[in-house]
Amino acid sequence: MMKKLVRKPTVDNLDAVAGAHSQQPPEHSLKLAYFAGDATNPTVRLRIRSFMRNAVNVIGFTFRRDKFHTDFVPFWENIELGRTKDRNYLQRLGAILLALGPIWRNRAQLRDVDVLYARLFDAAFLALLARYLLRLDAKLVYEIEDVQQIFFRKSVAAEVFRFLERRILASADLVVLPSPGFAEGYLQPIQGYDRPYFLLENRIQLDEIPLNDAPPSARAQKWRQETDRWVIGWFGTLRCPKSMRLLSEIADRLGDRVLIYTRGYPTETGLDAYMEIVNRHPNWIYEGPYMMPDDLEDIYGRVHFVWCLDFLDERGNSELLLACRMYHGGYFGALPIVASQSQMARHLSPHGIGHPVSAPYVDDVCSLIEGMTPARYYAEREAVLTRRDELFLEDGSGTRALLERIAGK
Repeated sequence: MMKKLVRKPTVDNLDAVAGAHSQQPPEHSLKLAYFAGDATNPTVRLRIRSFMRNAVNVIGFTFRRDKFHTDFVPFWENIELGRTKDRNYLQRLGAILLALGPIWRNRAQLRDVDVLYARLFDAAFLALLARYLLRLDAKLVYEIEDVQQIFFRKSVAAEVFRFLERRILASADLVVLPSPGFAEGYLQPIQGYDRPYFLLENRIQLDEIPLNDAPPSARAQKWRQETDRWVIGWFGTLRCPKSMRLLSEIADRLGDRVLIYTRGYPTETGLDAYMEIVNRHPNWIYEGPYMMPDDLEDIYGRVHFVWCLDFLDERGNSELLLACRMYHGGYFGALPIVASQSQMARHLSPHGIGHPVSAPYVDDVCSLIEGMTPARYYAEREAVLTRRDELFLEDGSGTRALLERIAGK
C-alpha cells in the first residue's frame, strides 16, 4: 500500500533540515569524507542528504562547476577545493593538484574519518592521493556515476586515464554503480574488473516526491488537459545535441500533433544556440531550469512521454546508463521513450514498460505518436503507475544496505 500524501519541504528547506540533523550526530555514527567534482550537482546533494538521514557524519571535499545553482550553499560541513569544467580534463588534473593544498590544511579532519567516499574518477583519484599522502586508514569507496568518453577512446591520454583508474579500482574497498551496464559494458571488458560491486540505482527518493494512497494531485494530472496533441518531455541537463536535432525533426514532421516541452539547461550547446532551435518551432516550449524536487510533479505531470534517449557518448556511456529522467518520469506515469540498444531498454523491457525506438529514431517515434490512441495510452500509463514503487522509488533501503556493506555488516 502506498503511503499517505505529504507535501515535502522545498529543496532549500530540505537542505536546512538535513543540515540541522547533522549538527549533533550520534556518537556511534559513521564518519565519512565525501569527495565530489561538483557540490551543486543534484545527485551529489541527494546522496549526501541520504547519508546524513542515516546518521552519517559527513564532511565534504568538493569542487564546483559554474553551470547552474551557482548560489547553492552546502548544507553539510564542506571544504571548497576549487572550480572545474565539464570535459576539460587537462584543467581538472591541474585542479586536483591544487586541491591538495586545502586537503593538507584540513588533514586533521580527514584523519578522523572512517570512509573516503568519492564520486567519479577525478574525485576518486584525489581521495586515493589523500589516503596515500596522509597515510589514512579509512576505507575507499568509488562511485561511478558516469563513464566519461575519454575512457573509451584509443589514444595515449585514454590509456593514461584507464591506467590511473585501474589503480583506483585496485585500491577501492567497494565500487558503487547506478547501472549494471557500467560493469557489463565497461569495467569488465575494458578495465578487467571482476570484483563485486554494489548497485545503487538513481531512483527517485522519498523526500523528492509526495507519496499517497489517494488519487494523484492536480499537478500530476495536467497531461489530461492536452487532448489534441501528445506531449514529449525532455528534462534535466540538456546535454545531447543529437537529441535536439531528432526532436526538431519530430516537431517538424508531426506539427500540431505533438508538443516538445523541455526544462533544464543545455550545457553542450549553450542557451543561445539551443533557443535558436526552440524558436524555430511553434510546437516546442522551453521554460528554463527547474528545482529539485519541487518542480518534478509539475513537469512530469504535464507530459505523456519522457525522452530518455542520450547520444552524447554513443557506443559508450550513453548506452550503459540508467537516466534519472527514466525514474522520475516513470514514477509520475509518463511513458519512457528509450533507445532499443540501451541499458534502459534492457531494464524496462522485462516489465513491458516503455517504448524502445531504433535508428534513425525519428521514424519510430513518429509512428508511435501517430498510432497512439487515448484508450491505449491510459492503459499503458496505468501499467507504469502500478509498478512505480517497485521500479522507480528508493525508499531508503538501498542507502541503508550500502552503508551496512561499507561498515562490513
